[in-house]
Amino acid sequence: MQSLEALAGLTARLASTVRLDEVVEVVLHEISALGFGTVWLAVLDQQTGLLSTIKKVIDGVDTTHEMPRISANDLRLPIGRGFRERRMFSVADPGSLHIIEHDDDPVPANELALPRVVHDRMRDRPFACGPLLGRRGEPVGALGLSSYLGNQPIPDSVVSQGLVRVFTDHLGLAMERALHVAHLDDSLSKARVASESDARIKAVGELTAEVAHDINNLAWIALFSVSVGSRSSADAIHVLPGIERATRAIGDLVARLQRTARSPSLPGDELADVTDVIEDILLMTKPLLRELLIEVGVDVVPVPLVRCDAMLLHRVLLNLLRNAHDALADVPVDRRRIQIQVRPDGRMVHVTFADTGSGIAPQMLDRLFQPFATTKGGAHQGLGLSAAHALLHQVGGQLTAHNAPTGGAVFEIALVAAPPDARINPPAAVPIVPPAPPAGPGKILAVDDDPDVVYIIRAFLEPLGYEVVTATGPVQALEVASSRAFDLVLCDIGLPGQSGLDMPRALRDRGYRGKLILMTGWDSHALSADPRLAECDALLKKPFVGVDLINAIRSLIATDSAAT
Repeated sequence: MQSLEALAGLTARLASTVRLDEVVEVVLHEISALGFGTVWLAVLDQQTGLLSTIKKVIDGVDTTHEMPRISANDLRLPIGRGFRERRMFSVADPGSLHIIEHDDDPVPANELALPRVVHDRMRDRPFACGPLLGRRGEPVGALGLSSYLGNQPIPDSVVSQGLVRVFTDHLGLAMERALHVAHLDDSLSKARVASESDARIKAVGELTAEVAHDINNLAWIALFSVSVGSRSSADAIHVLPGIERATRAIGDLVARLQRTARSPSLPGDELADVTDVIEDILLMTKPLLRELLIEVGVDVVPVPLVRCDAMLLHRVLLNLLRNAHDALADVPVDRRRIQIQVRPDGRMVHVTFADTGSGIAPQMLDRLFQPFATTKGGAHQGLGLSAAHALLHQVGGQLTAHNAPTGGAVFEIALVAAPPDARINPPAAVPIVPPAPPAGPGKILAVDDDPDVVYIIRAFLEPLGYEVVTATGPVQALEVASSRAFDLVLCDIGLPGQSGLDMPRALRDRGYRGKLILMTGWDSHALSADPRLAECDALLKKPFVGVDLINAIRSLIATDSAAT
């Protein structure tokens, strides 16, 4: 009766879990109760035939980390013999086994051996070992037992029949199921990452075409203003502010597009400003919404920051806005509306997207966030909402959907609010100081592979009293810096043949001891994790204007002068 109760208990517990670690703990407890003080469990790599220990307990002491990988195909070993014969193989006298000091040590025919590390752990205790078989009789792992009722030899009858045999059979099936589930989870995780990457690439491609409309308009304003300004000095002065505004707007659009392309961070302590993210996506999708004459209403009240990576939130909200846009394509023009609402609710912040489309089909409501569930045709794979749902869950958020009583779909995101005093650390910025006369003549080396860039930098700085030398490549820059003394090097990151990020170290190795500013048109957030950035004194994000450059130079040279 006790055996039946033990078997029923083991069966129920193994059937209730698909986690390998839980399976292992259940088995350890039940097998230990049968009189075994040492239990070894390993999983089999089907391709290599190697057994990797997932648990080894000797007299209550966990020695898992001490066990090497063992070949299930090595017939010199008892485990290899057990795998060949598909049974538990019992060794009554471990002292009679040969010791393998090196992997290629020979062993006499028909005799068995143990690797030194395993032999030393066994302490001459009788043991039994063999394969764990799945439902088709194929090995999925291995089991080793020792310290039976103290240190007694293990009778073949104990491991070939009765509870140990039944436990072993159940363990093989449970391990196979757990490994399958783990493999499936891994595959789904990779598929989710791949689909997220594909969705990001597709979104960037589509948004690039849409944002290009506004960029072209802004570029036209700047170029046409140049044509107007070329007529006279007075006209030039009049149009300069407009050129600056247009250029800054182009830079802002590009920066927003770069943020869309950026990969989300792993879940952690990231913070996001919901209001800023919504402003971003509305600005970027303005041409898309304008094309269908969609009216967008925004009802945003002050809310705290939320615990979510800003890029993840950007992508999820962008996906919801695009879905709402698609839902309105067949709606009469006078009814095309998207309402965005943001409101606090205790420890959560809620973001709602509601459209006036036809709503979510009733048969889709229950499986809307399942992979590959979609009502769209063509190339749509139905992965956007499922990926968003899963990714938000990782940061404690939630995505739900329903149909509004008046018609149309409503998607709501609930995000965990950050503490009221939480702040988003701004990216490292160049210290800005009020314009002041130069502290003294400064010698500057400007490096950029675009001759127009170094020309305009020189043309701007020389009238202010700076001596400027230019270089259009890393080799030329290093040669010039080695032959002349400079107070500051102004270098672009995107150089041919050698990254500008490597220039600070290369310059220091050549003896340069002045200040160094790097310039870039790339996403400065992505660059912030590069340790080479610590070698420079400041980073200027293109496009920048003259006042940004002169303030950066004056502050660094003035700081250097004060320090000396």
